[in-house]
Amino acid sequence: MKNTAAKAIAILISVMCFAGFTACGAGAETGNHGQTLEETDAGGKDKEEETTAKITEDATKAICAENVDNDAVEAFHEAKLIKVGEHTYYPDYLFESDRDKKFKDYILSVLGKCDKELHDNIFVYVIMEAETKDEFRFSAKIIMDGVILEEGEMMNWHTSETGYVWNYDYSRFRRCDFTKSNLVPAEEACTTVYEDAKANSEKLCNGSKVTGTYLLKSDGQGNLYYEFIVNSYSLVTIDAKTGSIIKAQYWNGIYT
Repeated sequence: MKNTAAKAIAILISVMCFAGFTACGAGAETGNHGQTLEETDAGGKDKEEETTAKITEDATKAICAENVDNDAVEAFHEAKLIKVGEHTYYPDYLFESDRDKKFKDYILSVLGKCDKELHDNIFVYVIMEAETKDEFRFSAKIIMDGVILEEGEMMNWHTSETGYVWNYDYSRFRRCDFTKSNLVPAEEACTTVYEDAKANSEKLCNGSKVTGTYLLKSDGQGNLYYEFIVNSYSLVTIDAKTGSIIKAQYWNGIYT
């Protein structure tokens, strides 16, 4: 990838030289068609500024591309969040088990009814069986500005007195402050995870092919990170500001 980036930068430098030469030539040619000297100079400067800005943009993209693997970008995608009501979201992979697929319509109707009591946006990430037959427990996190707040659990379960109601665990909940500026591009995070997962392919389920999804989250101190689910059973987290691996937990899905 370094060689590719070096070639790209070399090409851009050549383009810069060519653009400067072209701008000079264009200015001289336009002057011969009756423009005043001031008009010719102004037009040339505008073209030079546009060319310089474009080259700077392309150079930045080329340097960033050095840290990105196309296979990695294709292997991972941001988890799609599906909305229920006004405040409730769940990932597109939530209903993967046969049990959850069977009760999907019922579960969505429950979440829709409970949504009417919410004021915060929430992310429902797990469905569990309840003690009552054909009833369920749900767990969720609060979402702020597209970021999932990891600390602070919300639980929802059925009782004969109240039905389904969301309950906050205020003992752990924090509305942390965070900033989304200067984030490492998701493509770079994908590359880091992809390379590490490849190096640990023997620990993965179906390790010959690496795939997965990711979400942007925040801990209780406002530190942002990308959380990757890799090949269904493995988890890798990437610091969203530095791009380094925070932790990697690989599992092949087999109990031993």
